[in-house]
This record gives sequence, C-alpha cells and structure tokens, in this order.
Amino acid sequence: MIDISQAIKALDSSAEFVINGTPTNEAEYQKQVKYVSGADKNGTAIFKDTQDFTWEQVSAKQTELQADYDAKQY
Repeated sequence: MIDISQAIKALDSSAEFVINGTPTNEAEYQKQVKYVSGADKNGTAIFKDTQDFTWEQVSAKQTELQADYDAKQY
C-alpha cells in the first residue's frame, strides 16, 4: 500500500514534513501533516502555517502511485 509520505515525496523529494497518524480526508490531512520550514537554534523543527500541497494533490498522487504499483504485479 502506498502511503501519504510516499505521495508527498513523489511530489517533492526534498519536502520535509511530519505525519501524525494516517490521514484519509482533507480535514485529517490539515491536522495531521505539518511541513517543516526550518529549525530553531536548538535544532527543533519550525513548522509552516500552510501546507505545501493540497489534499487533492496528495491523494491524487497516492492513487496514481498505487495504480502503478498494482499494475506491476509485484
């Protein structure tokens, strides 16, 4: 099964983010996925106030990657 983190990395391989749970809809995505903008002097992550990608973009990429995986019949 292709997960959200694989979809985000496929959209931007350099994306830094934290996922807390397994979002299955836009509301969960907004609450559970935080993108990193940098770090403070102690090395603690600083999170963005906005998402780098919309739920539609991430879920569409996840569906695309899953279809490709399924087609290859591993």
